[in-house]
Amino acid sequence: MKNIALDSILQLIPSLSYVDTKRLNYSVKQKLDSDIVGKVVAEREQVVCECPHCHSPEFVKHGATAKGIQRYRCKGCKKTFCSLTKTPLYRMRKEDKWLSYISMMWDGVALRKIAKTLNISLRTAFFWRHRFLRMPDTNQPSSFTGIIEADEAFLPESFKGKREIPREPRKRGGGRVPLVPILISYQRGDKFTYKVMDRNTKENLSNAITPLLTEGCCLCTDGNLSYKSIVEKLDINLDHKRIIASDGRIVDGIYHIQHVNGFISLWKEWLGRFRGVGTAYVKHYLAWYIWMRDKSYGEEDLWLKEATGQMYWLQRE
Repeated sequence: MKNIALDSILQLIPSLSYVDTKRLNYSVKQKLDSDIVGKVVAEREQVVCECPHCHSPEFVKHGATAKGIQRYRCKGCKKTFCSLTKTPLYRMRKEDKWLSYISMMWDGVALRKIAKTLNISLRTAFFWRHRFLRMPDTNQPSSFTGIIEADEAFLPESFKGKREIPREPRKRGGGRVPLVPILISYQRGDKFTYKVMDRNTKENLSNAITPLLTEGCCLCTDGNLSYKSIVEKLDINLDHKRIIASDGRIVDGIYHIQHVNGFISLWKEWLGRFRGVGTAYVKHYLAWYIWMRDKSYGEEDLWLKEATGQMYWLQRE
């Protein structure tokens, strides 16, 4: 859609004096510096290198969206797309409230309070939370090297956020609530990953830990015999240190699982503010906690860059 007001301003620029042009330039610069969302989207446009539908590098500019975001048309599949297509921010509205929302996410504010403060629906608040957490959840390490610590965490099964509960209703205090196992793995050097499992079985544990292990690494676990059986069946050479409490919490002065146990303890303490998390969304809250551990409060623009897939900030000093 043609912006008549902008065209009028552009036509007046040649008639401005040097002083007035500097004032206009200063006002425009202030506007650009304050528009963090627009800046992140513009930076995303600079790194678009392929069609998100067919991954073809051949595409041309194809107008702009109603919000002014550059659109493209793929020469291969003929589909149109913009810089936010297939990112968590695609078709999200009310971008003027994104930064305020992210700021409250840093503080772990409840969804109902966020919805009331920003004047959005509870459904929108829930939808935004898991949109912003989608990208951090997909950026887990695929393999580890060196010394690796692994242990399981357990949370009560919960269907919070679900419209239907796939089980018979229980009375308060009636019966034991099933526990959901979560494998937390840590590579020395502050690198975490996780896997939410359906059941606490050796097969599920093997499927979760095996892809992370590489030749020559050292796996530190507790006394769970399942790990011993898993390691013995592997086709790679690695060292396995079983940390049994009765024998001491540290082996040879270096091998232990205190980092991963400390992480689990702090994560559960942080998780308590939400008063229960649905099992289907546990991985998002793990991604949330891991992402914020190494970031400084107030870096909302980094969260937006993460949501758009811009990972270059990870390389900063």
